[in-house]
Amino acid sequence: MYSRLALRNMKRSLKDYTIYFLTLVFGVCIFYTFNSIESQKVMMEVNSYQESGFEMISKVMEVASVFISFILGFLIIYANGYLIKRRKKEFGVYMTLGMEKRSISKILFMETIIIGLISLGIGLILGMFLSQGLSILTAKMFQTKLTSFKFIFSKSACVKTIGCFGLIYIVVFLFNSISIGKINLIDLITSSRKNQKVTIKNIWVSFIIFILSITTLGIAYYMVLKQGVAELNGFNLIPIILGCIGTFLFFFSLSGFLLKIAQSNKKSYLKDLNMFVLRQINSKINTTFISMTFICLMIFFAICTLSAGLGVSKSLNNDIKDLTQFDVTLTSNIGNKDIEKALKESNLDINKYAEKYVKYCTYGSNIGFKDFFTEDGMKKGSSFYPVATNQSIPVIKLSDFNNIMRMIGKAEIKLNKHEYASYTNATSLTKIIQESLDRKTKININGPSLDPSKNKVIEVTTSNSTIKNANDMCVFIVEDSAVDGLNIIKSSLNLNFKGDKLAMEKGFNKEVKGLIDRNKNTILVFEKEVILASSTGIGVVVSYLAIYIGVIFLITSAAVLALQQLSESADNIERYKLLRKIGVDDKMINKSILTQVGIYFMMPLSLAIVHSIVGLKIVSNVVSVVGNENIIKYILITSLILLTIYGGYFAATYNGAKKMVKS
Repeated sequence: MYSRLALRNMKRSLKDYTIYFLTLVFGVCIFYTFNSIESQKVMMEVNSYQESGFEMISKVMEVASVFISFILGFLIIYANGYLIKRRKKEFGVYMTLGMEKRSISKILFMETIIIGLISLGIGLILGMFLSQGLSILTAKMFQTKLTSFKFIFSKSACVKTIGCFGLIYIVVFLFNSISIGKINLIDLITSSRKNQKVTIKNIWVSFIIFILSITTLGIAYYMVLKQGVAELNGFNLIPIILGCIGTFLFFFSLSGFLLKIAQSNKKSYLKDLNMFVLRQINSKINTTFISMTFICLMIFFAICTLSAGLGVSKSLNNDIKDLTQFDVTLTSNIGNKDIEKALKESNLDINKYAEKYVKYCTYGSNIGFKDFFTEDGMKKGSSFYPVATNQSIPVIKLSDFNNIMRMIGKAEIKLNKHEYASYTNATSLTKIIQESLDRKTKININGPSLDPSKNKVIEVTTSNSTIKNANDMCVFIVEDSAVDGLNIIKSSLNLNFKGDKLAMEKGFNKEVKGLIDRNKNTILVFEKEVILASSTGIGVVVSYLAIYIGVIFLITSAAVLALQQLSESADNIERYKLLRKIGVDDKMINKSILTQVGIYFMMPLSLAIVHSIVGLKIVSNVVSVVGNENIIKYILITSLILLTIYGGYFAATYNGAKKMVKS
């Protein structure tokens, strides 16, 4: 009997709450897909460095999946709470007929097992197909070839998925059992006739809190835009906390405030079923302002994460050619230590490996960015940590700079006596530096004042690096004699291998590894092949994390809103019956459902978009720090993803609610 009841209830639940079931399937599908990335490398032609990149992605995805499992667990438990609420009257009938709570728990357990097995099966099948498409994208991002495209099934990803969702379903069963154990028969029978508890009755209290929320959000926006992202300290938490508090107060006050504003326009308020719809929305927001707050913040986080993740990944790939112009860069990790002397002391003969090499040093100066940049330039460059903290601008000798330019095949420069030039590796700072040069800004390095030369600011990266070096964001080029007596802040040596580069690289790596082990990392090594693989790996990790977390957050937010509205529609069936009895036709009822669902979905989305306008400004600054990349196209991609997921759930919710009320 229990199994038949469970099967019947499952069929009815799937019919009424298709969104819940599909969300489970999507969750399983995405979880499997992003945990199967490492297994895709068998189809690709990868070297040892790229293989380590796959391992890095796998480890990061494992950590991210723990976080994602908690999010999905919350969603499933939250959704089950609404399903239990929807079925209270049904359980009340069971108990009236003599069924014990323990028996009801058995039915729920069977339902959980059946739905769990079906969602796991379908989700895994979809995940297997989706992972095949992801393998093509992965190969493209790693800039490697697919040696043979074949269907890959990841056992480890399957085990992780089954283990994760199996654990979640067990927790769901325990949650359901506890929920059933706590409720009384009278509560089950009369639950549909209970009114919502009103949190705020006084309109003036609502108005004051609403104004307070807007003020709090305004202060948070101002602090974020003024402070920027360069200085990552505890103070950055203040605008974040204020933003969360402001969002909470906004939804906390919205129920009373929104209704009063609507009532002030009698013509619109009394038109069609607007009065009924607004009362329903007011009642719902009144009890769900906490979940509204979290949904709004999750949508905001998803928008910024997707835009930033995709933009940063592309920036890393765009800069990779500039960051790997030499086969190897060696840098002394000791303040005033000259790299050439450090290598000689370590008995490493560079000439044995190098076809050609160039050694150079950058020196400290007493000129800060505030001394050189204009006031407007300081504001524009505030996203860069050296600019925001007014660090001193480094100096390089003219001969060293020209040696580097000659090695990479670029034009050398000339300086007259008492002149200086400047170079940068940050494209977004080029215009700011040029403005200072155009203003004929004098500098004093180590004696007489120097005037800017006629040379335009030069965009160049002077050494291998995993990311554009903060020390090279702005560097002065001066005559060799001008650096006498200045302290060395960085000493580097760039080289290109001679002869058989692969053999030279292997011998060099073996010798340098022993050198580093002996000297306890006093010399830093930046190899071209390692940087190419690691940079690509980091780019893939950032992109996949952005997609993984962003999509899950959007699905969770939309699913919670959908379930809340479906539950609301189920509770309002009797009210819609009364509306039909007094002459309201189906067309007007459908319009009221569309309006109610639309307003409910748009409220958290609207505030999240306002948050995102500020957040995307910060995202743009972050991307500009990493590299030269316009994030507009990634914002458009994010908007398309948001429209697809959020819009899909909205359409499904409207159709589900309409069918529920009609039937």
